[in-house]
Formats: sequence, C-alpha cells, structure tokens
Amino acid sequence: MAAWIHDEGMAQGSRSRQEDDYGVFELPPELEAGELLLVLADGMGGEQAGALASALAVRGFIEAYDAAPAATIPERLERTLEHVNGRMALEVAADPASLHGMGCTLLAVVLAEEGAYWISVGDSPLWLWRRGRLRRLNQDHAYRSILADQVSTGEISAAEAACHPDRNALISAVTGEQLELVDLSRQPCPLKPGDQILLASDGVLTLSEREIAAVLTETRTTGSPCQSLLAAVASRQHPHQDNITVLWARSASTSPTLSLWQRPWLRTSLLAGMLSLLAAGGAWWWQARHGVSPVARAIAP
Repeated sequence: MAAWIHDEGMAQGSRSRQEDDYGVFELPPELEAGELLLVLADGMGGEQAGALASALAVRGFIEAYDAAPAATIPERLERTLEHVNGRMALEVAADPASLHGMGCTLLAVVLAEEGAYWISVGDSPLWLWRRGRLRRLNQDHAYRSILADQVSTGEISAAEAACHPDRNALISAVTGEQLELVDLSRQPCPLKPGDQILLASDGVLTLSEREIAAVLTETRTTGSPCQSLLAAVASRQHPHQDNITVLWARSASTSPTLSLWQRPWLRTSLLAGMLSLLAAGGAWWWQARHGVSPVARAIAP
C-alpha cells in the first residue's frame, strides 16, 4: 500500500460567504477500493443554499463511498454519485421555496496503487503535474468548453469566446435532477514518481495553468503548494474573486528531488564500493611495506 502526502487550503475571496466544501478520507485497506479519497464541491443557489449543497455533497459522498455495492472503483464512484444526487433531490423537495435551484459541482478522486480514478460533474478542475507541466484530467462542464469547440471550428473568434457573458455558466451540476454530463474515468491514470495531483474549485482560475504549474514546480521540494496557490490568487486582488479551494496530493513512496546520497539503496551501494576499495588499497599497502610483490605473492607456491 502506498503512502500519500496531502494538504488542503481554502479562501473566501471577495464573496460574502464560503460556498465551497471539501473532505479527505484515508480508505481502510480491507475495503480494497483505493487508498485516499478526495472530494471537492463548489455550491450554487444563493443565500445559504450553495453552502448547504456543497456540504451535503461532500459529506454524503464520503459516507456512502465505502458502503456502495460495487466490484470496481469506477462503479463505486458512479453509484456514490447517484446516491448523492438522490439525497440532493430529497433535500430540495423538503423545502422547495428556499432551496429551489440549489446545487453544486462535485469532483471526487480516488488514489490507488495503480493510479488515480475520478468522477466529476461541473467545472471544478483536476490536474496532473508532471515534470513541470500541468495537464487537466477531467472534463470542463462549463459553457466555455462549448465556446472553445466553436473557436476551433471557426464559428467564433477567440476574443468573442473570452468575453462571452455565459462562458462560466455550468452545463451540468449536481442538483437532484437528471445529471446532464458526468465525467468518469473507467481506467486509472497511472502515476509516476514525482507526480502531483491538484483538485480545485474554479476560483483558482484567476491564475493561468502556466502560473499554477510554476507554483507546483517551485514548491515541489518544500512541501505543500496550497498556501502558495492561495497567496498567488490573493495577490491579484481581483474585485470579484470567487471562493477558492485547493486539494493536493502526491505519493510519499518516492521523491525524485532527493540527491543521490539521500537515496538509501544508492547510499548503501556507494558505501559498499568505497569499503571494497579501501580494503584492496590496504592490502596492497601492507604487501608493499613488507617487501612482498602482489604479483610475486600470487604466483608463489
């Protein structure tokens, strides 16, 4: 079983309330359904509904994941999402006057020995950092993804897409109604030594992916990048800064930033080689001091 180093961070931005929520749960080995579960939700619905939706989604997902009847991790993720969406429907039905329109994005990641699995609804990004580069793993369920397709086909210009008033509108969310789009990884994304996994609410997109990658690169030897990411967002002083949540993890089993001498297996080999050289040199010196040629001694009867 791999050991995972992880950290989390949140900031309210310039919003009047915090509508993000998250949870991290170390999975029991006997479950045989992964090793670390990370869940993040970004609420919507106004007043307290957004905060309620994200809290309900995160806690419901963590509570239901280990009880979901499933043979594989993707099946377990899928059934857990269905359970959470059903609970959201019951919550809205209990108080429709106050909770109509309540919902949230949801991003859940399971880290296992074979790699990373995920399920997501909405626009909360999941990234893989590898060797200084950032790659988004999950789909973006915001209207900007449709605009990007239109730009690629020449229907609109990049400038038109960038200023489109609906570019950040969600085209899928957990609301208790039928889920329009769900991104589920049927196969794990294999992780290599030194890889970093980052989950975030879309408030972090005040930074570009290149800037986010730079923070992960700068902090790879000093620990978690979460506080550095939050500080970088805050430094922009965006007047309408959204809530920001970041969850980060990497494997603790290997560290590519260790020097050669810090790697135990290599240190042992080097020490053994040095001792062998010292022993051989000592034997040669003793034979020379006593007037015995090593060659002569080798052929003496």
